[in-house]
Amino acid sequence: MRIDKPIGFLLLMWPVLWAFLISSDGSPNIFYMIIFAFGIIFTRSAGCIINDYFDQDFDSKVERTKNRVLATKEVSNQEALILFGLMIILSFVLLLMLEMKIIMFAIFSFFLLIIYPLSKRYFKIPQLILGMAFGSSIPMVFILEKGQIDFDCILLYILTIAWAIVYDTYYAMADKKDDKKIGVKSSAIFFGENDIRYALNIHYFVLMCFITLGIINSFNLIYYVFLLISLLSVIYQHLLVVSRKPYQCVSAFENNNIFGLIITFGLLFTYI
Repeated sequence: MRIDKPIGFLLLMWPVLWAFLISSDGSPNIFYMIIFAFGIIFTRSAGCIINDYFDQDFDSKVERTKNRVLATKEVSNQEALILFGLMIILSFVLLLMLEMKIIMFAIFSFFLLIIYPLSKRYFKIPQLILGMAFGSSIPMVFILEKGQIDFDCILLYILTIAWAIVYDTYYAMADKKDDKKIGVKSSAIFFGENDIRYALNIHYFVLMCFITLGIINSFNLIYYVFLLISLLSVIYQHLLVVSRKPYQCVSAFENNNIFGLIITFGLLFTYI
């Protein structure tokens, strides 16, 4: 479940918080937020389990992942699938506490959860699937809070997908050599020697989407001040990956938690 590595929970949480703040004009439903908080824990845990289940043979051949418990056989496949099933059941129980009109989006999210680890075998940019999965809660939030999917929702979903491509490209850069050997596909491999430049340009696109959101919603100056601060995070990540050292690529990936935090503070202070 990787509870000891909360970065995945945080990267999943930030877009949900953005959706709650924007869809409710800064006054989100606390009950819904609590449900989604637990939902993030259960679904991300389920995603990690099923990812490691499908990837165990690959993981054993990659330096960074060779000690994962399924790769080392410390945990059996049966135990993993039982735990995965438990996480899905708990997620479904949470879903029953919400309005049934979001059920189709929940099913879509579950579908993405399953196909993401498999997409790394066949799809050249599996990070696109990851981004769609990480942003799948956004339309659910808008339907619950606003009763509809509007342009803000669509733009937020698009930028979340783009952002996931950025940070998971940095993550994939750490495993690029091993992934090439074993035949796993990733955006880092697909972008080739332009992986750093493309990731930076996509991150700039994410910032442009945030600027567009600010203009549409008439956000005040403080929002743009925080966007400017977030730009420093983008530049810092770029400087980290230039050397292509695996541990620095992972650090760039992890720094996106700071990027998400800065954007969240920008929205919070804007509505306050």
